[in-house]
Amino acid sequence: MTEHESIRAMLALTVADALEPGELRRVQQHAESCESCRRELQAWSLHAQGLRKLPQPIAPEGLMERTRARIIEQREAAMARRHENRMLAALVIFGWAASLATWALVRILAGGSLSVLGMNLVSGVTWSLLSTALVWMTAAAAAAMLGKRNQLRRSYEQVS
Repeated sequence: MTEHESIRAMLALTVADALEPGELRRVQQHAESCESCRRELQAWSLHAQGLRKLPQPIAPEGLMERTRARIIEQREAAMARRHENRMLAALVIFGWAASLATWALVRILAGGSLSVLGMNLVSGVTWSLLSTALVWMTAAAAAAMLGKRNQLRRSYEQVS
């Protein structure tokens, strides 16, 4: 990048008062000897003056406090969701372990065979199928209960 190109890149920063004193001198000295950079610097100055004349938006009163409270509320909700997810994972692991332990215990107590309606309930395949069906029914009931709880929570929050 040539000296002219580097100065040209700093013209907008010059009118924004964003340059170090040494850089500002470099730009001013170059603009004195370079007609195109001087014209561009004047154009940037006009733009900056126009921007200063525009009305500045004023933040509504209490915006920072409301924003801070909302951020804290969202963080707390995220923490609660993470806690619920950890609890659900722990329950899944517990359910799996309980099912496996129950299968082993029933298999030992039944002597390896427990026939009901012609099916050996303690065989690995039958036990897995029955456990899976029971787990899916339990999960559906839990999902329905959680959905209802969230619906009630949202309706309560809208009233408050």
